[in-house]
Amino acid sequence: MEINKAFEIITGKVERLLLAKGYKKQDVAESDKELTALYTSDNMAYSMVYYFDKKRVLLRSCGMEDGEPDNAWKTIATWLFDPEADTQKDAENISEDFAETIRGPKQTAVQKQKKNKKDNGEHTSDPLFFANRMVGYFPELRDEIAYEKAHYESFRGITFAQEKIMPKFRSYINTLNKGAMEKFSKSLSELYDAGDLDVKGIITYILLNSIEDDDKFEKVTEFFTPENKKIADESRKLRGKKIKPEKPKKPSKLMAQTLNDMQ
Repeated sequence: MEINKAFEIITGKVERLLLAKGYKKQDVAESDKELTALYTSDNMAYSMVYYFDKKRVLLRSCGMEDGEPDNAWKTIATWLFDPEADTQKDAENISEDFAETIRGPKQTAVQKQKKNKKDNGEHTSDPLFFANRMVGYFPELRDEIAYEKAHYESFRGITFAQEKIMPKFRSYINTLNKGAMEKFSKSLSELYDAGDLDVKGIITYILLNSIEDDDKFEKVTEFFTPENKKIADESRKLRGKKIKPEKPKKPSKLMAQTLNDMQ
């Protein structure tokens, strides 16, 4: 899908929402590194930025100073988008998610859940990001994500992955031809790279280790990067084993407990 067209779709719902709120649209800026759409009001600015190299689109906000954005940008939502593999539907899903982020209390939740950062200073993706990304493969997750956010104070990423994503994942991989499997495998590997520790655990310990057949496991992980393939293979050795955290009070407790619960 041509990226300028995709970016137009991604910004569409947000643009309509912000213009209705009295924001002014600035010109879309394009460089060899990114596309940027900017919307400003008297006291706040929103921007959507697509980075060509990382194939990632961000929704950001900041204050205004002397009629210009103060550039203290805060990322409030982020998605991966590969124009060579993703579709118009994927772009529409991102647009809807961005619009929902601006509309209501979800904005606060997203900001709280995106505190972890990579070494380069950018936010890593959390389980909510991952679940939203899976909507492109399992559309019925959209309503289940909405229910989760409406009934729980914070998004229960591990529980949601086990109860909602894993059964769909196991059925889905049995329907894929070679081309579709390659696309899905590469997407999972990219999501692993972009994810925080919980997302990495969801992909390896919960989803990949739920695959009973070793041949199927090899097909799903065939197009992982060499490093991620090695991690997936090592994680698979833990299937059927109970792992206890050395110190339960440490942050690693959540994932260690998840491994025990899966036995």
